[in-house]
Formats: sequence, C-alpha cells, structure tokens
Amino acid sequence: MSRYIFCTFIIFIFLTKFSFSQSSNLDSGYYYLNQGNKKLATQIFENYLKENPKDTKIHMQLGYIYYDQRKLAKSLKHFDYVGRHSTNPSDVEKSRSAALIIRDELASMAKRSIDLYFYNFYDSYQDNYIANIVGHYNFRIAPQFYTGFYLDLYTDTRSKPELIFNDRYVELGGFLRYNLLSNLFLEFRVGYTREIDLDTSRINIKPMLVYFNRLGDAKVYVNRRSSSKTSLYLNMYYAAMYDYKFKNAFIQSAFQEVLRFGISGYSYMENYLVQYAQFDSRKLDYNNYVEVGTGIRYHANVPYFPVLFVEPTYKVYFFGDRKNSFQLKVGFEFIFRTPL
Repeated sequence: MSRYIFCTFIIFIFLTKFSFSQSSNLDSGYYYLNQGNKKLATQIFENYLKENPKDTKIHMQLGYIYYDQRKLAKSLKHFDYVGRHSTNPSDVEKSRSAALIIRDELASMAKRSIDLYFYNFYDSYQDNYIANIVGHYNFRIAPQFYTGFYLDLYTDTRSKPELIFNDRYVELGGFLRYNLLSNLFLEFRVGYTREIDLDTSRINIKPMLVYFNRLGDAKVYVNRRSSSKTSLYLNMYYAAMYDYKFKNAFIQSAFQEVLRFGISGYSYMENYLVQYAQFDSRKLDYNNYVEVGTGIRYHANVPYFPVLFVEPTYKVYFFGDRKNSFQLKVGFEFIFRTPL
C-alpha cells in the first residue's frame, strides 16, 4: 500500500513539474511575442506543439505570426488546422475566413497561376443573354511583374451585323502586367481577335490601367450562432483603356454599396446599390451611359461558387437615338484564381 502511495506521489510530482514547465514555456513565448521578438516566440510555440499538437489556440497564434511575417504557406497550415479541429465557434470563423483570404494571396504571388472571370446575365429590356469570359495564365517573372496568355470573350444572343446590341468578339494573346500597388495595375495586351458582327480578324493592342478597392470588411465565414452576421462595405472600380480593334478609348467606373448578411458558413445574402458609368472616345450610343439601380445577391455554402444575382437598373444614354431604359438583369458572376 505504501509503495502504491509513493508511486502515485512521484507521478503527481512529475506531472506537476511537466505542466508547470509547459506553462512556463508558453508564458515565455507570449512574453517574447509582446516584446516584438516573433522569431523566438515562434520557436517556443512550435516546440510546444511537438508535445501538444492539438492545442488549437497555439495553432491560431502561429497562424497570425506567420501571416505578419508573410510566410503565407505556414500561416495557412495552422489556420486550416484550427478550422478543422477547434470547438470554439469564434476561432473557427476567424481561421476559415483567414484561410480563404490567404489562398487568394498565395495564388496572386505564385510563380504560375490561373485566374478566371465569368460574368453573364439575361437583360429583360434587350431580351438578350450576355456573357463575358476573361482568363489569364500567369507567369510571375519578377516582384509585381507578370506575363502570360489571356482569353477574352464577349458575346450575346441577339446582336446581328445590321443591329448591334453589344460588341461581340473573341480574342486570344499575350500580356504583360505590372502591379503598381496591390489594387492598381497596368496591363498591356497584344492578341489576335475575331470581331463576330463585323466579320473581321486582326491583331489587337490593348493597354489598360485598372484600380479597384474595397472600403469596409465583408464577412467571409460565419457560424450559425455568430453574434454578428452583418457587414457593410463599398466596392470601387475604375478602368481606362485603348482598344485598337475598335479604334476607341474607354473609361469605366463602378460603385457598389453593399450590406451582407451571413447565413451559415460561406453562404450569404447581399442587398446592394449600384452605379455604373462608361464613356468612349467615338461617342457610340451604346458605349456612353450611366446606370443606377439596386440588387440582391446569393452565395452558397461553398468557398468557390458562382454568385447569383437579380439586379433592376435604369440606364441613361448620352449620345445617339437610344431611349433611356429600365431593365432587370438576372445572372451569375464567378471569380476564380489558383496557383499551379
């Protein structure tokens, strides 16, 4: 009996010392982190995880540290672990949101990547189905410099040579892009284009300057019991370009004031106001207008999934004989980017 009590006492002392040692190490890690020594803090936390691999709080902490250090692959690994294993709803929400953002950043920084933009809708005024697909195969040749191949397709179901609703074309070529800022880039395209309604083919040159930004935060992932599911943000887009195939220069702008309500996971509903404007140097009637309206968008509980929308708008033309119009647009938008 005494031997049993003695063994139990020894085990208790060992476990107490072991627990105290781990707690002391964590305290040291947080101390160095608060002092700004992230390198030493990281070493301590990583060593701690070797003995406690299921501690999601430390995985979460390392995810933030590595993100600040721009070690995105390591950051993503820790955030993914928290998203899969944490029982804390708040940590799951934060980690899955961070992981989705980091995956997009990794794609933009990869040596090779593909991006795809697909926007299509039915226009009730034109009784017309309109589709635009733009894709890039990117090679990163230097910091902020990219080159590669692109595909640009714009089409509809009603335009004819004698009655053009939209400029229809398919274009394939090469590009060079320089990111002046994270949300401002200059792209130069040289490609072969086929103008469908004009029945012509030619080499096209298209320099373009594009600025985009988002003011406010849009919740990426929410739990069913999340205390806050709404977010408010403003999307801005500006573009200036010259398109040789049309012998025409364009200026475009778009604003969206958006109220997002997270449903569950990656699923959300949005109600928004929109303001679009486009002008060209040739003053063609269908290229010069301001369009205002509202809309509703829905995104399913899948990270990469088309966004469905219904958008009633009113369009005011500045040149030609076109009448101002009210139209209902129903369609979807899909944006995808992935490293190779």
